[in-house]
Amino acid sequence: MPAQPRKLTDVPEVTAYVLAHAAGLVWAFTVNPFIYRAILASKPRDMMVPSLALGIALSAVVLLLFLLLRKLMAGSTLPGKFTDLPEIAAYVIAHAAGLAWGMTVSPLIFRSLLAHGPRLLMLPSSIALSIAVAGVVLLIFLFLRRMMAGPGAPT
Repeated sequence: MPAQPRKLTDVPEVTAYVLAHAAGLVWAFTVNPFIYRAILASKPRDMMVPSLALGIALSAVVLLLFLLLRKLMAGSTLPGKFTDLPEIAAYVIAHAAGLAWGMTVSPLIFRSLLAHGPRLLMLPSSIALSIAVAGVVLLIFLFLRRMMAGPGAPT
């Protein structure tokens, strides 16, 4: 009998990912503006470093939330380990790609919207772009995790 193909993911894991990232998006759209206002009040020369630091911190918190939610939702079906190094590495690489996108491509999109479109489209465009990037980051994470797990290892 041929070996069963490994699943890329399951419903509880995707649900945990979506809920963790939804919480991250809520934080980004509600709390981050207050943080940015406080930073801007000190008249910094460059906003790239604070933006990157906030992105990294938020990614770390979302990772922890994702791991906790996944463990809670899977119940006893998840193996005993909370996570492992290949999974963390896959998550970090995938989110680094998402942060790179957010630091390079997103500003160009928003600049174009500001120059050529109504400002009312900024919020829905930001939300749609954030959701799209989170989906791509999920796919990168899942495929990297599978590749890093090695042959025969459960994903």
